[in-house]
Amino acid sequence: MFRIPAFLPSLSVLLCRTLDAIGANSLVFDRRRETFLHLEAMETVRSKAKGLNTVFYHFGSQSKGTTTPGLRSDTDTLISIKDFNIMLRWSDWKRGMINLLMVNGESTPIQHYLLRRVRSDEPLPETRAGELYDIIDSQDRVFLGKLSVIRTSARVFGDGHLRRGPSNSPDEEYDFVFAFSCSTMPPEITAWFDAMRHGYWPPPEVFTIARQLPCFLVPDGYRGSPTEDIEWRLTPNLIERHLMCSLGDVQKKNVSLF
Repeated sequence: MFRIPAFLPSLSVLLCRTLDAIGANSLVFDRRRETFLHLEAMETVRSKAKGLNTVFYHFGSQSKGTTTPGLRSDTDTLISIKDFNIMLRWSDWKRGMINLLMVNGESTPIQHYLLRRVRSDEPLPETRAGELYDIIDSQDRVFLGKLSVIRTSARVFGDGHLRRGPSNSPDEEYDFVFAFSCSTMPPEITAWFDAMRHGYWPPPEVFTIARQLPCFLVPDGYRGSPTEDIEWRLTPNLIERHLMCSLGDVQKKNVSLF
């Protein structure tokens, strides 16, 4: 039978006090989260004032409040481009929008999709490539390649911008990821919600809100895949952040340790 060592309660108290002293406490968690939520809103308003149809989100330890001074954590920002309508099924088509249909098959890596171009005047597949970043496969299907994001990043940050996976940044302190918001919950995320067991966490109200949050597609193909250049990875960052923010102080301090 397992027994808790006699020194463990004292060690836990000491560790808790140490985390409080370096800023890993509920006050700092809440203040930091509120700060980054305000920054999101300000950056979104500023982009709209410039005529850009984008929404900003901050993710990672900075926005969750789980980082501490001295760790030099970078700031992770997702920029959701709203000029594109991401379709999971044909009923999601919208007239006058740049429509992209999420496509996958037996050879497509898990949680990855190809984005097939669909006409804006009627719900039919596009047959002509409009720009250099459109790719036509052997079946004459037109897909959106990741070159579109590289070009956008080059215009925003300059030709010398840093690329790390799906992220682009002007320096080491910031990571920006351009992404598309899914109009319909993908089956992978729906299955995850359906498989969750209801208990103490997450509480029902948190779970209900999480199911209504959007998922994103980021330009990150599976390394070595034959279609890597046109693969977009599914990420539920906003859902994960909402669940993380519902944790109690003890759980947040445990996250801060890692």
